Amino acid sequence: MIYADTDFFVALLKKSDWLKSGALKLFEKHHGSIWTSPATLIELLLIAAEFDLDPEELLVDVLKIADLRHGEPNVFLVAAGFIKNQGATVFDSVHAAYCGSSKIISSDRVFDRLGLDRIPLTENDPA
Repeated sequence: MIYADTDFFVALLKKSDWLKSGALKLFEKHHGSIWTSPATLIELLLIAAEFDLDPEELLVDVLKIADLRHGEPNVFLVAAGFIKNQGATVFDSVHAAYCGSSKIISSDRVFDRLGLDRIPLTENDPA
């Protein structure tokens, strides 16, 4: 198995990229034996807007190309939905996706908007 980082996926999935030719050759050579990590998915979510890439489609495409190790794919797909549909930041979206139906301790009211049951950090902050 071969680990691929962010540059590989960006080169493959952008319409044009100076690394695209090499990435395509490597994809053809190693198809079926490529894996990646949550760090790559988070980095892709962080740069998706910069490259005008839909965060949900981007992750779906990456997960077709590579196996995700040390993480649950659905968590990142949920996070991508929060980014795309709710305008949440990448890290807030990942926290919310990992939280799922659990309560979350936070001062950040974005979690209220995302439908989580937030336990505020201060008494002055009604959840």
